[in-house]
Amino acid sequence: MLGNRIKIDKNSIMFTFWKYFVVFAVSILVLLWLLQIVFLNRFYESMKIREVTKIGDYLREEFRSETFETKVLNYSQRKAMTIEVIDERGRLIFPLTWIDVLIKPKVIDQDTFDEFFEGVKDGKRPSRVFTTKFINLENPSIVYAGYLGKDATSKYYIMIKTALDPVDSTTDILKRMLIIVSVISLLLSIVLSYYFSMRLSKPLVQMSKTARQLGSGDYEVHFDNVDYTEINDLSNTLNYATEELTKTIELRKDLIANVSHDLKTPLTVIRSYGEMIRDISGEDREQRNAHINTIIDEADKLTHFVNDLLDLSKIESKLEDVKLERIDLSEVAQQLIDRFEKMVNPGIYKFTLKKEGNTHIVADRKRLEQAIYNLINNAINYIGEDKEIILSVIERDGIVEFSCIDKGMGIPESELNNIWDRFYRVRANHIRPEAGTGLGLYIVKNIFEMHKFEYGVESEFGKGSKFYFRTKAV
Repeated sequence: MLGNRIKIDKNSIMFTFWKYFVVFAVSILVLLWLLQIVFLNRFYESMKIREVTKIGDYLREEFRSETFETKVLNYSQRKAMTIEVIDERGRLIFPLTWIDVLIKPKVIDQDTFDEFFEGVKDGKRPSRVFTTKFINLENPSIVYAGYLGKDATSKYYIMIKTALDPVDSTTDILKRMLIIVSVISLLLSIVLSYYFSMRLSKPLVQMSKTARQLGSGDYEVHFDNVDYTEINDLSNTLNYATEELTKTIELRKDLIANVSHDLKTPLTVIRSYGEMIRDISGEDREQRNAHINTIIDEADKLTHFVNDLLDLSKIESKLEDVKLERIDLSEVAQQLIDRFEKMVNPGIYKFTLKKEGNTHIVADRKRLEQAIYNLINNAINYIGEDKEIILSVIERDGIVEFSCIDKGMGIPESELNNIWDRFYRVRANHIRPEAGTGLGLYIVKNIFEMHKFEYGVESEFGKGSKFYFRTKAV
């Protein structure tokens, strides 16, 4: 029997929803009991006091009107109140029977009058309302004592009395009704709150199961949309994260394959030429030097590849802060041209620099030099037959545009958006496969985005390419 019992997870969202719904329903019932039972007497008393005060203030204002007596009688009958007009000695002025007209009886003695009309008779205030207990009455009464006015002989006052009827019988009836209502409401709240908590938590429970599938390595899962905006936003975010995770897994596989390939090829060449020097060209100075130069070239390629990987790691990990300063972009371009002219064989390549306007910008000089270096190196790798590379730094309307232009093989339009990806050279296999590490343009993109530059490429297959970025002049 114990094994068949339902286990309740008290930390689950369904149980939490259900608990909150039940607590909310119980709170409403408690508030209802307090208002209807505990505070009923206070509410009834305050309501009666407001009613008596309103009638008393109204009659005081109507004292001089011709219909004053009629209004007094009407309110006395309608509201079951005792309304009396008396003078300063406590004698009844209105309403009077034919016997009262002769004897003008005293309604209250002088001590009681002084007590009831304290502060009123001396003009400190126009009226007062209070609760008192009369000897001959079982229940307390509300008394309104107010000043009406005076004539040549007397001052006149109004006194309104009404009993505070007990509400015990009403309270007993309300208690019985509230017990029935409370039981029904509590049962309904338990059932309905369980249903609503199940309905609200179901998408999250399903999402949790899907997330566990994703965690187990199933990257084909999909988080479904439901009727709730917040959960839909979460589903869309998780679907996006799943897609990015899938891309990351593929990228990791590509990275391992590409790095292995790019390291293995030069290492194989270095080993092969080392063996050739040992076994074949050791005594042949000219042949040995040629083999050694090949080894040096392959080692340079390895160094360049490793440096690209290190730069990529620093940029993506944000290990270095952007150190912005005011620089002359045309000066930076000229310095890089001078550097390339010393590095490559003189006379093979033709570098041209075009500059116009204010070419000063704000940038990280080191990183920007690296980006432009990669663009020039990219152009050299795929240069056209004219061997010309044009660097253009033009300022128009406060915007500086830098361009690196070659007249090489160009890029098909369908591939323009892909060239900024990591290792695109290797993965694409049909664009520029013969040179470079496949990381240069990806590093360029990250540096431009780090500076928030507008950048892009314009190219026509077979006619050359133009890589550019734009920023504000300073």
